[in-house]
This record gives sequence, C-alpha cells and structure tokens, in this order.
Amino acid sequence: MVPTMRNTNEIRWAWGLLAVLAVADILGLALTGMDVRIVPCLSVAASTAVLLLISFVYKTVRLEPRLAYFAVTGAQLKVYVALGGVLSYLLTAGNRPTIDAELVTADRLLGFDWTTMYAWGKTHVAQHLVLICAYYSVLPQLILMYILLFTKGFFDRAREMFWLFILTSLGCVVVSGLFPAAGAFGTFNVQTANPSLQHFLALRDGSMKSIDLQQIQGLVSFPSFHLALAVILAYAARGIPVLFPFLLALNAFVIAATPLVGGHHFADLWGGALLTLGAITAMRRFSSSLPQNLDS
Repeated sequence: MVPTMRNTNEIRWAWGLLAVLAVADILGLALTGMDVRIVPCLSVAASTAVLLLISFVYKTVRLEPRLAYFAVTGAQLKVYVALGGVLSYLLTAGNRPTIDAELVTADRLLGFDWTTMYAWGKTHVAQHLVLICAYYSVLPQLILMYILLFTKGFFDRAREMFWLFILTSLGCVVVSGLFPAAGAFGTFNVQTANPSLQHFLALRDGSMKSIDLQQIQGLVSFPSFHLALAVILAYAARGIPVLFPFLLALNAFVIAATPLVGGHHFADLWGGALLTLGAITAMRRFSSSLPQNLDS
C-alpha cells in the first residue's frame, strides 16, 4: 500500500512526543542553569525546515506520498536526536551515584573480565580493527536501511524501525540518567581522553554549562544502545533474502565490539537486550492500535 500523509496517527504521536521532550528540555535547562548554543540549534532548525518543505511539496504539488512520508519522518528524527541528546546531557548533569561497581560485580559473577578483553585487543591489532569497523558501521547501517525499506516498499518495517529507534533510545537515556555509569573506560581508567567520558565527567562535576548540538556525545553506558541498534537492524531485515543473514552477521560483530570499542561493561549488553526485547514486545502487542497501512 502506498503511504499517504492524511490523518497518519503515528506522525501526530511523534510530534506530540517531540513537544513533550522540548518541554522537558526547557525545564531541565532552567533547573540546571545550563544553556544550548544557538548556532547549532539554527542548523538543526534549517535542515528540519528543508525536510518539511520537501514533505509539503510531495504531499500537495508532486503527489508522491512515499517521499512526503519519508521526508517528514526524517525531519522528526532530526529533531528527536537533538532533543534526546540535550535530555541525556541534562540527566547526566544530575550527578546521581554511579552503578559501575555493581556492573563490574555482575560481570565477574558471570565470568566476564573486561580488562582481559582489553588486553586481548591490544595484542590482536587486526581483529581489533575489524571490531572497530563493525562498531562504527551502525549509523551508516541505520540510514541505508531506512532508505532501503522505503524504496523497496517495506513501509510497515520502516515505521516499525522508526518507533523502535525512539523507544530504545529514549529508554536508554532515561535509565542511564537514573542509574548512570562511567563505563569500562572510566572504571578502569583507560582511554581517559575519550570524548564521551570527558563530557560525562564534565557534566557531573559541573564544569560543562553549555551544550553544543554539533558536539553531542553518546553518554549512555547502561543499558547499551549499540546492542539495541544491532538487534533492531537485524530484526527489521527479518525474512528479506540476503539482507537478513548479512545484517545478522555484521551486527553480531557490532555486539562483540561494544565492550571493547565502546568501553561498555558486559552487563550493559544484558541491559540493552532486555530493553530492546521489551520495545519489540510492546510494538507487537500494540500493533493492532496502529494503522495497518499508512492511509488511515
């Protein structure tokens, strides 16, 4: 079924969620005394406006509903990433007690030793490089997969991936804000120049007062968002010949790379797995309340 923009419920829900996040960010900025740099905000606003203009043109002038829907969801994702990033920084600035000690204990109870894996990476350069490439493939995978699902007519899969991305990322931001962790890099005092760790520490000690959207770092350690994305990408490709086994294999490497390259505790992976399973279950359970096609 070709998508249309008419009365599409999930688009309204997404705008409503963005409005709630905007209010939360404004209140958080007021409470913490922090600010957001204006120029990067203008850049986000400009790119969002362009995407909305494209959506409007393809909705009313060129009558290409597929492209109109693609553009408007692209605009929503652009705004969501900015608002979610700010929320993550504000929650981290709350300086709640970290749970790294508990995560390390959980790892050891399960027989995992992060320092042993880190030492392995130092001595197996070629294998480490493969893991690095896999780890940083996630963003290109997301973009290409979203485009592919639209161009091949998998509109429900694209919508599903859109909402799973939002549900898991927002879940990671909230959980990590309530139960922050510096991650393995911070716990074992390695790679201390890592930008994510630097921002995490600066927010917690109060030395960072201004948020630059162009310099936003991933501050979430527990639960692992990289694991969530790896699962979502493979799940979105299920049943598609060639693509599914390829993404399944590639994202198995992403998961394997997450503790070493991303500086995560092994327990972060279990947290990410539970969060993603919950998001997928919620999507399947409530799918009957969502429009079965994009014409509703």
